[in-house]
Amino acid sequence: MDTTKHTDTSSRIKEIILSTGNVNRPYIVRDIVFAADKIEVDLFDTSIDLSELMSDVTLRLKETAHRYGANAVINCHFEHDRIVEGDKTFLEIFAYGTVVQFTQSTIGG
Repeated sequence: MDTTKHTDTSSRIKEIILSTGNVNRPYIVRDIVFAADKIEVDLFDTSIDLSELMSDVTLRLKETAHRYGANAVINCHFEHDRIVEGDKTFLEIFAYGTVVQFTQSTIGG
């Protein structure tokens, strides 16, 4: 495996912006993307980092944007549900957003 290519891809994915709102830059819409995850976890355990729980689903949004050659996923929405199955508790996360590619703008026109 070419580690240089993997490092470049990882760096590029990290640079992709995720936003729950719009961005103040010109862009073209590429697509709408979705991601989901199901994690066995006790949400009320104070040692749990809730942001870390979201990392897999946010990474999937960024990876999809990367495949489009896009710069951001905007207007992201995150939904969750707590599911109890027997003696296990799960967190189901569903996320979606709009993949956009930034465009150059000319000032003054």
